[in-house]
Amino acid sequence: MNRAPFFLRFIALAIDMMIVAFFSGMVFIAALSGYHMGAGQLTFPGLSCILFISSIVSFFIFLFYFTYLTMEEGATIGKSIAGIRVIIRNRIGVGMRPGFVRSLVRAVAYILSVSACFLGFLMALVFRGWTLHDIIAGTQVVRADAEEEP
Repeated sequence: MNRAPFFLRFIALAIDMMIVAFFSGMVFIAALSGYHMGAGQLTFPGLSCILFISSIVSFFIFLFYFTYLTMEEGATIGKSIAGIRVIIRNRIGVGMRPGFVRSLVRAVAYILSVSACFLGFLMALVFRGWTLHDIIAGTQVVRADAEEEP
């Protein structure tokens, strides 16, 4: 398999995070506007409530974005732009797109990869392209034009 280089994965992640941040920002603005229209003035308890709710919604936006697109397309928007995709990497299903559970596990494992200063992502430099979330989910990121193994 033609593994995706680290810099392509980094570019894809940056694009994906900008997309998720855009939608999360829209949720925050909508919540802030709604609160301001209803309450009239913004107070500290109101702001903390808005931050809490928009953080929860942002987490679900993140999970939906990475899970759905990986499951359905084999790649997020950023990965598609970078020309890479996610495949299953095991003896039975080499080259197949991950299903719902594997995609969800991979999305949740992103949190572990981000922990400790992105150490889970930096593992790709040492472990031949495998990040922590790839190892946990049993996936691999390859170039989109790579031939699938039988």
